[in-house]
Amino acid sequence: MNFERRCAIAATLFSSVTIAPLAVAQDAPNGPWAQIQATSAMLGIGGGSGEGQLSLPNLGTNCVYPFTVSGFGAGIQVGVSRISAAGPVLYLTRLEDFQGNYGATGGQMTIIAGAGGTTLKNNANPVSMTLTSQTAGLNIGFSGGGLTIGMPVPPAEAPRQLVLEFGFNKDWLNKANKARIDEFLATWKCRFGQIEIVGRTDAVGKEDANLKLSVNRATAARDYIIGAGVWPTRIEPLATGENDQQVATYQGVRLRANRVVVITIK
Repeated sequence: MNFERRCAIAATLFSSVTIAPLAVAQDAPNGPWAQIQATSAMLGIGGGSGEGQLSLPNLGTNCVYPFTVSGFGAGIQVGVSRISAAGPVLYLTRLEDFQGNYGATGGQMTIIAGAGGTTLKNNANPVSMTLTSQTAGLNIGFSGGGLTIGMPVPPAEAPRQLVLEFGFNKDWLNKANKARIDEFLATWKCRFGQIEIVGRTDAVGKEDANLKLSVNRATAARDYIIGAGVWPTRIEPLATGENDQQVATYQGVRLRANRVVVITIK
């Protein structure tokens, strides 16, 4: 079977599988979002520091990274014990790029309550965030050096590829394969990167049937990963049937190492 026909069949098979959309609150952000809070007895004279959370719903559910923040300036009224600000984060494609020193664009050094937002840009890269004060009646000033965010990200010390084997003519995930996916996602669910899923078979049986079997295997893995909370647009399902084998064999050779789904972080 030629490559174009295989692609057409695989596309038709995948299009017949419906993915239920994830439930999202109407007012919830659908991209990176920063929330900052600070509490300090010294806020009235400046020098306040605090903490925050970076939420990444575009990667998956419960993808939240804590960070520290410093650089709040003078101008915050004495007696205010808590301040907060929040807003979208733009141009973030690597976790490592979020931390650093941020300066205001356009010379605006105050985060205004309920009126638009102040855009802060990372001095070392294109990442920016537009923050609006969520403290009623309070505008938040910060020092001449801007805000400094600390969010050290440990390296991902895990393989970027996972190979799941299937029994002969089987297309469902067993308990062991589900556990392996869970372990894989513990590292990669909340990190940037597309997830490629490729279904394969051995060379036993008819080619069209093997292509459909490989689609079913890839679909089973995709559906499980989406059920684990990964955002669906990150996933790229593919199927090759008995072509492009893990271990090259002659036609008719029954080999478990070729009855696989290969999951790769791109």
